[in-house]
This record gives sequence, structure tokens and C-alpha cells, in this order.
Amino acid sequence: MKLIGRRQFLKTSLSGFALATLPGISFAQSNPDIVVIGAGAAGLSATAHLISKGKSVLCIEAMNRIGGRCYTDMTTFGVPADHGAHWLHGHKGNEVAEFGMKNKDKFKIYKQPSAYAVYSGRRKDETDAVWHLRDKIDKVMKRQTDQPLMDLLPDKLKKNSWFDTAHASMTARDFSNISPYDDNVNYQDSGWSSGNAFCREGYGTLLAYYRKDVPVKLNTIVSEIKWGGKGVQIVTNKGTINAKACIVTTSVGVLRAEKIKFTPALPQKKYEAFEGITMGTSNRVLMQLKKKFLGKFKNDTNFYIKCKSNGAASPKNIGYGLLKMSGTNVSLFALNGEFSRDMENEGSEAMIDFVVNELKSTFGSKFYDKYFIKAIATGWCNNPLTLGSYSGAKPGYANLRPELKKPVGGRIFFAGEATAYAYSTVHGADRSGRRAVGQLITSSALD
Repeated sequence: MKLIGRRQFLKTSLSGFALATLPGISFAQSNPDIVVIGAGAAGLSATAHLISKGKSVLCIEAMNRIGGRCYTDMTTFGVPADHGAHWLHGHKGNEVAEFGMKNKDKFKIYKQPSAYAVYSGRRKDETDAVWHLRDKIDKVMKRQTDQPLMDLLPDKLKKNSWFDTAHASMTARDFSNISPYDDNVNYQDSGWSSGNAFCREGYGTLLAYYRKDVPVKLNTIVSEIKWGGKGVQIVTNKGTINAKACIVTTSVGVLRAEKIKFTPALPQKKYEAFEGITMGTSNRVLMQLKKKFLGKFKNDTNFYIKCKSNGAASPKNIGYGLLKMSGTNVSLFALNGEFSRDMENEGSEAMIDFVVNELKSTFGSKFYDKYFIKAIATGWCNNPLTLGSYSGAKPGYANLRPELKKPVGGRIFFAGEATAYAYSTVHGADRSGRRAVGQLITSSALD
């Protein structure tokens, strides 16, 4: 089996639209009033809004591209393929999606189709078994309690033969490590009712164009933030930047791992929040398949395979996928929870082999020979600049999410998807950047 190795995967995952469009910044322009750390959706948003207000700001990014966990690979398959964020949640009220809809000459934004295919072994199941079960789980999750979701689920539900499939398709975390309170009560999004949408050109491409005029200093890794004096000192691999204040938009996984040292240390409540609001793991195997296989499916078909892990905390099957993404010959297969983390540790080739073998069990032993072209796998958990896919509260810690967005010392402000009402979403991160700017402007940091 010829697969894309890790070295090639890393090379392709760091290429794309954004790299060719970013203006360069010299550290001669250092010592701005404000430093924004991170050029994902939150950091780009914060920088854009500070510039619009005439503020002196420098945005720095550790990667060699912008977008963070919203990245479209334009080279591997010859068509757009999102490695991270793909769903435009609540496209009405989602500012990024609305931007795409206004620029119809460059982007095609369309509502997620309802087509789905459910397989039990090699038999296609046309029932609504998965959806009915997901609805039942959702009802349990609406209980305002902060204990493990798995403890709240009745045995009858967990013994349902489709339970593991529904479980695997719903979250980046195992049910034993999910707070239902965080997943439902804390989650707010005014545009959610409008449903999900896709961008034909890729969410990462859309975000990069949305913020194409935001200047960013790439390949700049922050190791320490000193904030005990009148301002802040940002220690990086390119030198130290002096500023009046900073906005930190790195993932909560990076903060939890203390990849950035704060001197003096942050308040204890912050570290408690980093410990309790952690990063889940959702990796994708993106697979290019021949049209003679994909031709039987509609574009963007929701794809489910009946899992066989018998109510395990972490289903050992893919469970969920998306066939013919945006009408291309690329499909997405998701690995979630601790199982995804374990598979990632085995390497990208092992992840691809696993998915191929799952597809063989459904479509026959000759699936690879007849339909496979090539594939890559993401590795968000072991990426030192993300250390996971998106945030979620461990049981007993949901009440700490508001701590993530509280400023420290009138000098350090926080943004990013983990700090947003619509956490785990791109537009939530985008809004959090604006919120952090508002907190900064109304503070005394710039006096």
C-alpha cells in the first residue's frame, strides 16, 4: 500500500493559500502598543479590529501560515481539503460565512445537504437508527448537571446496537470525559438554528481571504510573557518585544502544557481552568477515491459505519465520515476521542491503514485496489502548536470556562475558541477576538 509518509504529510499540511498572501513584518516595527499572539481566527480578528481603531499592534504566529486549526490543503489532492474546521456552523449570523456569501465571485457557500448512508457490515441500512439515537443522547445532554455524560445514559441506550456509531460521530471526547452542562448550557450561538454550511473552496481558504489584509509575523514562537511591570515583554525566538498589553489566542492545550511561561505566574484560577477545559482529539483521514466508487453517492453524504465496540468508553471504529466533500473525489473519515489520540501516536500511516481496513469490511476486500488513490491523516494532538483539536470541559469543571476569558493584571487578555460562547467554532473564535479587543480598549492598559 503506497501511502503518504509523515514527512510529506507535514510538508503538505504547511502549504496553501495563506502563505502567498501575507505581508512581511520586520521586527524593526517592534515595540507596538499591543501584541497579538497567534494568527488563527481569534488573533486575526483581534488584530483587524485593533487596526480599524488606529491602534499600534503586531500579530505574531508560531506557524509558517495563518489560520491555526482552520486550514485548507490545496496541493495534496489538487482540490481543497480541510484538515481542521470544515463546518460553517449557523451560517446565518456567522460573520465569516456571511462574508463568503457576499463574495459570490470567489466563494460558493451552500447549506449542508441531508444525504446520508448508513452501513451495517456490507448491508446498507436505510433506517434512521443513528439519528434517533443521537436525538436520545441529546436529550440526556440537556440535563443541567456537571457529571460524566456516560453516567447519565441509561443502560438500555448504551446497549443499543447503534450506540457506539452515534457516540463516535458526536464528539471529540469520550462520553466518560464530557460535561453535559458545558456541552449544552454554556454553549450559545444565535445563528445555530440556520443549520450548517460548507464552503466549496475550503473553510481555511475562506478565513485566509477574509483576513487577507491583516499583517502577521510568521515563524515567531513565544516562550515567555513577562508582565509584572507597567507593560509586557514578549520573549520569542526572534527576540523580545516590549508592549503595553497583549492578547493571547493560543489553544488552551498549549496554555495547559505551559508552553508559554508567564512571569509572574497567572492567578491560580487560570491554571485550574486550563486543567479543566481541555482539548479533545478529532483527527481526519482525508482520502482520495476513484469516481467509480463515489459516483453512487450524492455530494457531501454523511457516512456511518456501525461500530462494534460494545459500549466502550472510546469506540474503536471510524463511525462517521463525509463522502464527496464539496463534490470532489476527496472524502473525510473521522477518528475521535482517546482512540484518535492512540491512533495518532501510532502514526499517520497506521491511521490510514485503519480506515482502509474499515472500508474493506464494508465494501469488500478489493476496496483498496479498486478505488483508493491516496490519503493523508491529520495529527492535531501531537502538533506542539495546538496539542488537540478543540476544547471541552471535563466533568466538574464546566463552571470554569468563564475564567478563560478574564484579563490578568490589566495587561494580558485572552481570546480563542475555548473562550467563546460558540466554542469549538471558527466564528466563535472570530467573535472572541472582538470581545478581547473591547476588554482591552475599555481598560487602562493603553494609558
